[in-house]
Amino acid sequence: MTESDPAARRQELSVPPGSVESGGPPRARVGHSRGVAASNARDALVVGRGVPAYLLRVTILVVGAAIVSVPLHAGVTVGTLVVLLPAVLASAYAPASPAPAGVVVVAAVLVTLGGGDPLRAEVLVLIPLVHLFHVACGLAGVMPARGRVHVSAVWVAARRFLLVQAAMAVLVCIAALLPTGPTAQVVEAVALVGLAGVAVLVIQLQRVR
Repeated sequence: MTESDPAARRQELSVPPGSVESGGPPRARVGHSRGVAASNARDALVVGRGVPAYLLRVTILVVGAAIVSVPLHAGVTVGTLVVLLPAVLASAYAPASPAPAGVVVVAAVLVTLGGGDPLRAEVLVLIPLVHLFHVACGLAGVMPARGRVHVSAVWVAARRFLLVQAAMAVLVCIAALLPTGPTAQVVEAVALVGLAGVAVLVIQLQRVR
């Protein structure tokens, strides 16, 4: 074929772009690439759902501030500002560290040092606050600060929180109805057996997991 052959020249120009003969990518490959791009776009939308994980750390700070206010209201100032407040800030910075456990222990000790009725308002308020603080730190500890957490995971933790608090409310009501005088030995024996049964149940549940 020579350059002066008009028929061959027209045949060469009639080859559609994108075909194998024209040297471009095959149409099947182009369609496959578009399908992969669309699939990746759908996957990106699924991965991006949820709420920012840093909101968990904000929750830790808010709940921690409420926990700090409880012993302050009870009149315990030095231990609260020197020990409890730094532990709360450390928990927000590193929720997977031992700092959250320190917050729980220190808050309980400080409220106990305040004295008074075991079922007083400070104690009843501190129970759900400490539990919520523990749950928020547990979720934030397994999530990167710049990640996202699915609402379903938060809902599972919230449901457990509500169940535990409901059981705690029942126990508080039972404790409020108990007599304040000397306890009979039979009641103490039953209580010890019940505590032993709870301990055995917890151990069995841990083995199953």
